[in-house]
Amino acid sequence: MRKLKGFTIRELADRSGVSAAYISQLENGNRGVPSPDVLMKLSEGLNTPYSELMEIAGYLEANVPRSDNVSKPLVNLRRLLRENELIFDGIHLSEQDKEWIERMLTALFWRDKKRLEEAAGESGDNGEPGPE
Repeated sequence: MRKLKGFTIRELADRSGVSAAYISQLENGNRGVPSPDVLMKLSEGLNTPYSELMEIAGYLEANVPRSDNVSKPLVNLRRLLRENELIFDGIHLSEQDKEWIERMLTALFWRDKKRLEEAAGESGDNGEPGPE
């Protein structure tokens, strides 16, 4: 994206406040997915929507239809938990805290997923193709 916009690494570093070394490492695959804070800075430097970079980085789901007709981007909560330093009500969440939260959410949504599968089965939709 930097090259498409016609910026050198140094220009993007100056425009975004992200170090040239870090940008170079990202481009060469020597760094993992940047944090949302870094993506915000890069979006400003690249004059690109923040949501676009968040989607490319995998924090947001791409073009997922929403039932409430609101066009807010979806955040990948599992990735957010795993890849960021988080606080809740001023308390820093440890890796163990984040693991417990992920387990609780997995259990919660597993139950809901099972209910949806059962409801689909009762309505005759078992996910298999019907007769043609």
